[in-house]
Amino acid sequence: MKKLGCGFWIVAFLIMAVFIDEPWWLGVIIGVPLIIFITYVINGVSDDASSSNTSSKSTFSSSNSITTTSRDIDRDYFNQISKVVDDLMTVYDSAISSQEFRDASDRFELHDGDNTIKDPTSKIQYLFWIDMAHCGKGLHLPYDRLDKTSYALFYFMERTMGGERLTYDNYRDLYRYSNHILAESVLKECYFSWHDAEDSNLFMVAHVLDQIDELQKQKYLVLLYRFTSIMAKADNTVTEEEAKFLNSIMQLQSDGNNIAVAGDMDMPETEYYRAPLDGDFGSRKALDDLIGLESVKQDVAALTNYIRIQSARGNKGMRVSPISYHCVFTGNPGTGKTTVARILAKIYKELGVVSKGHLVETDRSGLVGEYVGQTAVKTNKVIDHALGGVLFIDEAYSLLGDERDYGREAIATLLKRMEDERKRLVVILAGYTNEMKAFINSNPGLQSRFSRYIEFPDYNADELYQIFCKQLKQFDYTLSSEASETLKAYFTQVVAHKDENFGNARFVRNVFEHTLQKQANRLSKEVNLTTAKLAEIIKEDLAIEG
Repeated sequence: MKKLGCGFWIVAFLIMAVFIDEPWWLGVIIGVPLIIFITYVINGVSDDASSSNTSSKSTFSSSNSITTTSRDIDRDYFNQISKVVDDLMTVYDSAISSQEFRDASDRFELHDGDNTIKDPTSKIQYLFWIDMAHCGKGLHLPYDRLDKTSYALFYFMERTMGGERLTYDNYRDLYRYSNHILAESVLKECYFSWHDAEDSNLFMVAHVLDQIDELQKQKYLVLLYRFTSIMAKADNTVTEEEAKFLNSIMQLQSDGNNIAVAGDMDMPETEYYRAPLDGDFGSRKALDDLIGLESVKQDVAALTNYIRIQSARGNKGMRVSPISYHCVFTGNPGTGKTTVARILAKIYKELGVVSKGHLVETDRSGLVGEYVGQTAVKTNKVIDHALGGVLFIDEAYSLLGDERDYGREAIATLLKRMEDERKRLVVILAGYTNEMKAFINSNPGLQSRFSRYIEFPDYNADELYQIFCKQLKQFDYTLSSEASETLKAYFTQVVAHKDENFGNARFVRNVFEHTLQKQANRLSKEVNLTTAKLAEIIKEDLAIEG
């Protein structure tokens, strides 16, 4: 109204000055339309300026006002995010300062736009970002910094870019950081650049850690599961698709799908293992912490003690008895043979038996070619990667085919390299008990080199229950008392009626994964999901028969 009044009196004054000597009705006829027109123009300009000014203020306000544009985060949810991001940052900082990690990550060629990333620190940073993008895409997150479900993603990204550690009192400061635009674009770019890659089902950091320390890789995957799980539960609902993605991460942690199988990919010639990144994992402690396998632990301890004493004798100038470090691991699937092989490789490194202590896994497909001349090349390539560490051949008995089978050529090549590289190579063969004994006895060369057998027994019912509970703890689940009793009874029944194909820990893992799926289906129908509800497994969730 002030603007209208101002325009009106200005125009009126001008008309009165012009038509002061003319008849009054002429001034009205000419003046009124002119007043309306000029006032409209003046107000239009003023409104545009005001609108522009208001828009400017509104834009500024929206970029600084958090409560009106973001979704509120409660204290419990923020504390969960803060804890897991702190733990992930410990892994990140260790990777940045680890020469082993830098060496192992050199095999990846990463790009920032059209530029190849060559700086080691930037490359490691991108590896973590790619994993974050993988998590976000797996949950179909919007990559929106103002969205509650994406808060954890942007918080971790900001921390890797030098952002400060936040508390609940100032968690909204994340929205004011200037790096958020970069984070949004990087997340999207990382996903699309990695999505089309050949190994897009793998997590990059876990893949690198696998070449350095298996236990650190498992630790990282557990953290990644917790990180992703928190984001999935942000809206108090876990969809079936989200549960499936979480299960895929859990399966990587428990199944070892991130293990590089020699012969399946080109691995860089680098020293894969020197020591754990943060020194938290001792090899003997890792062995002792395994559930069950008491006879296996005793056999490994006896071997370790024998090596130590012989070494002490040698240091005193005394005669030393020859030691065969090669082993045959026998037993059913899922009894921990591969896990113990990784630990034994590290023990050998600590004792000075091998220089690197890494484990290279393979099987028949990694050694035997399809045509004449391929087998020796493939086998030698695998052995070259294993030098300084341990070569683990699973289901080794499958190499023993008929007379026309190329598996026998792989055996001959292996035996020759074991002799030529006896100071640089240790071999562990694994498989079913009877089949492995027949395999070793079929060849005098195998008999003379493999005299140390370690039998892996099946798990009993109590040990299967402990394995299930260990996975519950790793992934932030709890078991109701009724479900606990039901599960114990179920495992007792399963062990009593098991057959020769019983999968042991693999069987438990399948039960665990299907249990989580049933829980997710049950909770998807509820509206108010608390942390306790999301964590608890009840009797009806158990994926058991009978």
